[in-house]
Amino acid sequence: MTLTTRTKEAFKTALAVVLAYGIALSMDWEKPMWAAFAVAAISLATVGQSIHKGALRMLGTLVAGVVSLTLVALFPQERWWLMVFLSAFVGLCTYRMGGSKRPYFWNVAAFVSLIICMESVPATEYAFDLAVLRSLETGLGILCYTLVTVFLWPTGTAAELDAAVRGLAATQHRLYQGYLRLLAGKAEGEDLQPLRLQEVQQLGQFSDALMGARADTHEVWELRQQWARLEADVREMMAALARWRESFDEVQALDLKALMPEFPSLAEELDARLGQVERILSGKAPERQPKPLDPSLNTEAVRALSHFDRAALALFRSQLRRLESLTRSLFETAADIKGFAAVSVRPVAPTRTRAGFVLDADDLVAAIRVVAGVWLAYLVWIYIEVPGGVGIVIMTGSLGVALATNPQLPMRLAFKPVALSIAFASILYIFVMPRLSSFTELGWLIFAVTFAIGYLFYKPQQ
Repeated sequence: MTLTTRTKEAFKTALAVVLAYGIALSMDWEKPMWAAFAVAAISLATVGQSIHKGALRMLGTLVAGVVSLTLVALFPQERWWLMVFLSAFVGLCTYRMGGSKRPYFWNVAAFVSLIICMESVPATEYAFDLAVLRSLETGLGILCYTLVTVFLWPTGTAAELDAAVRGLAATQHRLYQGYLRLLAGKAEGEDLQPLRLQEVQQLGQFSDALMGARADTHEVWELRQQWARLEADVREMMAALARWRESFDEVQALDLKALMPEFPSLAEELDARLGQVERILSGKAPERQPKPLDPSLNTEAVRALSHFDRAALALFRSQLRRLESLTRSLFETAADIKGFAAVSVRPVAPTRTRAGFVLDADDLVAAIRVVAGVWLAYLVWIYIEVPGGVGIVIMTGSLGVALATNPQLPMRLAFKPVALSIAFASILYIFVMPRLSSFTELGWLIFAVTFAIGYLFYKPQQ
């Protein structure tokens, strides 16, 4: 009988969780659930992705341990100052998640530091043991799943990488076409919102798949410089399309064909290039090569414009030039990766010159929101008797950090799955667990429940 991928992945996760629990309990370690959490967190579809995420989780745990022990040592009896600096660190991690290529590292560093510091209050003498235990059990969970996924039905990331980059290229092409319709007054901005959200999600999937493919696919590792250039280009393309869209309001009232006679030809050329990029990433040879075009201006027509309109037109033209450069680079890099380039140049990802620190307003708001939530939960724990004790601070911070990069998701969506999970776990804990008398029975229960969850909620969005 041939097992489906869904069955294999659920089986591997369940087996790794049972192994992690068994080893932790045999070593007489407290909180073996931490090892199981690590398995659940890194149990991705391919070997490379799991190893990469496991490395980020381990590194984030170690950094959180060092930060937490430092704070506890500095403020052993001053819980308010401890909370001030801890919440500042959590806020910093939340802010860094927004602009980082490895947001999961910052996510782990934030919630693990909360766990260690909050679990150490008020008995700070156990902080070191707690940090070491968290690191050991996280490493155990990562090791268990890594061994299982390497030796049992290992799956490479190359196919997932190809699917992710094709989907992202298709979305950016459709978004460009939508912006052309918007510029012509044939579409509304709200109609393109789903495509913009899809672009963000697919970019994250592409980056994760690329990280995994570098670890488990030799061909991707050999072309890692080209893939780095492609990743940089699609990120820049997303930003360039957004900036181009922002310039529409000021130029829609202008006669662009009269002011920029080559605009229609350039618009068609960019559309064709993006279509060819899709074709190349699908493994098909390009049907045409990029044609060099530079949108020149009608000098006499431009002189008749006001200073404001001239500035708006200049900005619109500069954004078009940026799109022209990016689409040409995308075409050339994709052709090099797929073997359709005349000469392989092994490009290096562009290095951006830093013009100093620039504060990102959206990331700052997300960080402030998380810090405010942590403080509110902390004050509730201090002044109000609540079930779970310090757990309310840990859960509030952990959920806040996890949702910080997805502000478009309403919090009410979390209530139903959380309530159902609590109800399901309570039934097992109250009616099934008291009847178990050995780890063999417990192991079978853990395996069955984990397998069922992994099988029923197999899709990434679940």
